[in-house]
Amino acid sequence: MRRATFDRVAIVVYAAVDWLVIMAPSLAVKLAADRGGLGDSKGLDLVFASAAIATPHAVVAARRLRYEERTAVRRADIWIASIDALVVLALSTTLLVVVVLAFFADEHAALTNRGFPVVLLWVGIQLIAVVMAEVTGRVVFWWLEPHRPRRRQRKVVDHPRQEVTTG
Repeated sequence: MRRATFDRVAIVVYAAVDWLVIMAPSLAVKLAADRGGLGDSKGLDLVFASAAIATPHAVVAARRLRYEERTAVRRADIWIASIDALVVLALSTTLLVVVVLAFFADEHAALTNRGFPVVLLWVGIQLIAVVMAEVTGRVVFWWLEPHRPRRRQRKVVDHPRQEVTTG
């Protein structure tokens, strides 16, 4: 397999994994609702909301990876940054939900009792996770890649000007 073909396949696989990582918590909630006897459409709103976030983010992640492959000096830096972003995404999509439910249970219950849609809280949590992952991926890539000094240095010319004489 040629390197260009491998890169294309790797980008698609990365985008698919990215999509699945965002979808996993909503699918787990849906599965728990089904097993708990809440079948039908309960929990589908979270799945649809996650899909609405996961699909554009998978496209953004794939484009970021393509851009990094074109601009990178070292190929390892691309994958280190991408894996870091994926790990942050996986941890933040699940742990942020746990943190909100564990530490803000009273506030969450009060909002729900007032008719605030839970799906908006879910979308907010997922968007925060996506932003954290994107910032991590971009910052780690920038940090790992060598870049030019910020200041331009003046070139010092050591040779004297030569005069041209005609005559």
